[in-house]
Amino acid sequence: MARAIARSVADVIEQLELDGDVVVSADRLAEILRILGRDPKDARQVAYELQRAGWLGTLRTRNVWEFLPGARAGAFSSGDRFLEFRAQRAVDPSWGGVLAMESAASVLGLAQRLPEREVVALPKPEALPKAMLGAWRSVGIQLPDVGITEAGQLPTWNLEGLLAGIAIRPTSYRDTPGLAQWLPEVGTQVDSGRLIRLLEAATPMSRQRAAYLLGVAGNVEARERLADRYPPAGVAWFGPRSADGAFDKKTQVNDTLLHPYLTVGGAA
Repeated sequence: MARAIARSVADVIEQLELDGDVVVSADRLAEILRILGRDPKDARQVAYELQRAGWLGTLRTRNVWEFLPGARAGAFSSGDRFLEFRAQRAVDPSWGGVLAMESAASVLGLAQRLPEREVVALPKPEALPKAMLGAWRSVGIQLPDVGITEAGQLPTWNLEGLLAGIAIRPTSYRDTPGLAQWLPEVGTQVDSGRLIRLLEAATPMSRQRAAYLLGVAGNVEARERLADRYPPAGVAWFGPRSADGAFDKKTQVNDTLLHPYLTVGGAA
């Protein structure tokens, strides 16, 4: 169904189309009005007109909307699963959320399935915004910038950041069968120098688990480099403490979480 373009918002729609906005905050509309030589104080009125005409869709995050471009041939949402994440970043640019764990594996093209709930890493003591509760879960892990990249205009852990994050908190990666599938495929892609830098402030046990993951990934050289840089400080557990684990002598890691899926050749 064709949507009306009122003269009062035609130039705003054109600017949003040109800039490729996915979500639009009240501040963003004020900025556009300023660029167009109009009064930025009219931003909320313009937002109302755009909503009424079907150019802005409602989000749970307050004062942010989804832009519904003309190419969509109607007032239909894109279905982007990261809309509320984008909205939170739009309304609060200082927010420290980064895609993590299964969400990071998904946007990096590693995971073969989408997570049941999207995952964001937040620096302590930041809490998950109310608009993201239910559909998202958070992990309190803050990695250095060397472990972060951008995918789809969103900050996400890179491969080394993902390995470091899993090593720091193994049970926070909820798709263990999927991890067993993609981990052996990325061994040669891992930058061991970057991973070492990421683990400088980590605990000794986290470093051992990272070395173990490198061994599972088939990158023996990187595993040796990491293990030599950070020698094992005792037995580290990869998963819950139980009697059915597999012990790796080189890294001194007892794996009770990932090993069962590796022994059967990965998940189906």
